[in-house]
Amino acid sequence: MAYHHGDLPATLLKALESAVAESGVSGISLRDVARRAGVSHGAPAHHFGSKAGLLTAFATAGYELLAGSVRTEVAVSRPDDGPSELAAIGRGYVSFAIAHPSHFEVMFRLDVLNPDDPAFVAASEAAYALLTETIERCRVTGRLHGRSAEVVAVSAWSIVHGLAALWLSGRLSERIAEQDPRRLSAAVSALFVETVMPSA
Repeated sequence: MAYHHGDLPATLLKALESAVAESGVSGISLRDVARRAGVSHGAPAHHFGSKAGLLTAFATAGYELLAGSVRTEVAVSRPDDGPSELAAIGRGYVSFAIAHPSHFEVMFRLDVLNPDDPAFVAASEAAYALLTETIERCRVTGRLHGRSAEVVAVSAWSIVHGLAALWLSGRLSERIAEQDPRRLSAAVSALFVETVMPSA
């Protein structure tokens, strides 16, 4: 298999994505990723240093994809206030998780990552800032009604993360009539915003 200069790291990350989808994080080996990519078994370590390095690069890409999904949803929705933007962030979060389940699985597994990696820290902080900056705008306009911005942020994150994880597990579809994850995430996000940030 022939590669142009610079393509191999991306090819290895794509191979890792398929490996996670089939075997989960615990089943990952550098040799298997190399086999899937059609390269020598030493190639992943050469480019990423270790399995943790490879997984960290993959998780970093996940946070960048998450931020992109959120920004796209906000741009398409054109929210007219902070709470509406927060609801759009929730929809974007769930859309990302469903579109990129392998990334979603790896991103929060700090036990298998290099959590102090500068690129990983920067990407994860940038994604979280989309949430916290929106909630700060809600606070400034009085929509938190005296609630802690930090607690509201963690609550909002927990709800959409839990929804995404439950949907991906396959168990949620057994419990609810709504079978469209986008509509469900919209309803859950709207419920959170209407309850925590009422206009009056």
